[in-house]
Amino acid sequence: MNTFRAMSNRISFTVELNFKNCSILDLSVDAICCPTSTQGLMSQGPSLLIKETGGDVIETEILDIAPLAIGAAAVTTSGSLSNAAHVIHCPNRMEDSNLARIEHIRLSVRAALVASNFYKYDTLAIPVPGPCAKLITMKEIARAMIDEIRNFRETPPSVVYLVDPDIEMVRAWEGYAFPQK
Repeated sequence: MNTFRAMSNRISFTVELNFKNCSILDLSVDAICCPTSTQGLMSQGPSLLIKETGGDVIETEILDIAPLAIGAAAVTTSGSLSNAAHVIHCPNRMEDSNLARIEHIRLSVRAALVASNFYKYDTLAIPVPGPCAKLITMKEIARAMIDEIRNFRETPPSVVYLVDPDIEMVRAWEGYAFPQK
């Protein structure tokens, strides 16, 4: 567990940041972040897992809203998911077949935090982007995700989980958050 203290409009708040070696579906939270394309398709990585478990209704809802800009977010219900009440869809690439860019990953993490703030979610789980980020090193992804959470100036959720089933990604987050380890 890593706790950050930050200031926003002279109000101090704390974010409990946890790195978890698990699936996005293994944690009970208010909302889960669903990395997607601007088209809203849930066809790969964490978004496909969310759709397969929660049902096609989640994708149907986001497709009624799409397209989304990179840096924007849209919230849908979670279908039949039992671990979260809401899904925050955050584009990190233009087309579904495109690769994600590091700046788009940053914008998608920030968009999830903005949506969580707007809807007053207390707990949020954010997965790594999935196969669309295969050309970006884990170290770069870790730095981008943690920096966006550390630098967020509004009130974030009380607890944020960064999750991935690959232990090497968890080690990358820990290595960036605790460089002296």
